[in-house]
Amino acid sequence: MSKHFNITFFIVLALGQLVAQTEFGSKLLKQNIKTKIDSLEYLDLINDTTKTSLLLSEDKKALPFSEKKPVIKKKKFQLTNVELNINTIPENVEVYLDGKLIGKTPISGAKILSGNHTFDIQKDGFAPILYDLNVNASKSVNLDFFLNPVYNIKFKTNEPGLIFELNDNHRWTEDMIKMQLEAGDHQLRVYRLGEIIDEQIIVADQPLTFQYYLKKGMVIKP
Repeated sequence: MSKHFNITFFIVLALGQLVAQTEFGSKLLKQNIKTKIDSLEYLDLINDTTKTSLLLSEDKKALPFSEKKPVIKKKKFQLTNVELNINTIPENVEVYLDGKLIGKTPISGAKILSGNHTFDIQKDGFAPILYDLNVNASKSVNLDFFLNPVYNIKFKTNEPGLIFELNDNHRWTEDMIKMQLEAGDHQLRVYRLGEIIDEQIIVADQPLTFQYYLKKGMVIKP
């Protein structure tokens, strides 16, 4: 009987010291609160490795330890030189790579780094081309461009109070204007008092003068 009492007293004393070392335990001791602890369950909790990730908070709720987030290492991509060949129609066109002039077409055997690049293709009398390209690490990059010609156009009218709109973005009210149009079809709208009174397609295929009449419509003069 005395041996059982000594063992129980030793366990309770040891557990009391463990509890006293925690913030929650020290509060219990200071407030003289008597807490009944089942020594066997408490020892099982300590010896069970599956429960060692728990902390006892002041409100007796189990709180998980904060786990470290895995560190994700970014892969470094090595830039490689790639052979670049550019042909255009017409030839002798200036080619800008990322804002720097690299020559005139045809261009053969030039070098370009893998990655994202912007090409700017320019020649007087032709519509410029902006072209974005993601260059992969490969043996070569071959580019072909066809430049659309630009024509000088005159637009005239003798009709008062009209507003003209070309391609949804360019408006004017003047009786005569000059403009440069890329070869191809263009949409013309005519407004009067805020309403559309005429719509038609004009074709730019050479330098032309367009004369607009309300009754006759568009008269084209070379």
